[in-house]
Amino acid sequence: MKSLISAIENRDSNKLASLIPLTSKPTGINDHAEKLVDMLFDNLVQIFPAAKHTVFSNKDDISATKRQWVLAFIENGITSVEQLKAGMSIARQQESDFWPSCGKFIGWCREGMMQVMGIPSVCEVMAEMKRYSNMEWRYPSVEAFPWKSPIMYWIVPEARRRMNQYNSSDKEVQESIKKQLVNYYNRLQDGKPIPPIKQLIGQVKRGVSPSELIDKDGKYRLIGEEVLKEIRAKNTPKDKG
Repeated sequence: MKSLISAIENRDSNKLASLIPLTSKPTGINDHAEKLVDMLFDNLVQIFPAAKHTVFSNKDDISATKRQWVLAFIENGITSVEQLKAGMSIARQQESDFWPSCGKFIGWCREGMMQVMGIPSVCEVMAEMKRYSNMEWRYPSVEAFPWKSPIMYWIVPEARRRMNQYNSSDKEVQESIKKQLVNYYNRLQDGKPIPPIKQLIGQVKRGVSPSELIDKDGKYRLIGEEVLKEIRAKNTPKDKG
């Protein structure tokens, strides 16, 4: 206990790392995680050369850093070469030369694996929500809309509803979407498929209005929107300053 307190007071990262008990995890998993980290570091240093003057400038620092990464990999389920390859694919897209934090690289592994699994990015979901907002009126139900994937069907309408109901900002909407995408990633990791698009029980389909039958291509609707914009612009008080 005295050694731990002393290390904290002196901010001795090497001493703190040496006090962390690696034996709390199964030995086999530790050995595997250590091999993954060794292999990873050999590749990452080629992508982030500035690490040669920071993380890799001292052998003791290298050992302490690797130990922390091993623990983090065990805690976050980074156990396969495929996950590391997915993280490396994102790492190669970075413009910075500086070594990533362990948490950031684990995030890259998750992001890369989501891409491999076909899970859309937050930007792709936001684009689909915009497309849905512009074209929703053409379809009798949410199920009839030509979604790009089942995940979009399960995420977009709810995200749009919450945005309108709570007047959420784009950042808040994106954070909510990100959490949903991670949930679906975890679902796939557990071997559970994404539910297909289907008719919800009790949902009443909206009928097609006479105006929609006449304006099939949406031309007159767009004209109406432009007229409304002009009217609003004329009625908006101008800044005299």
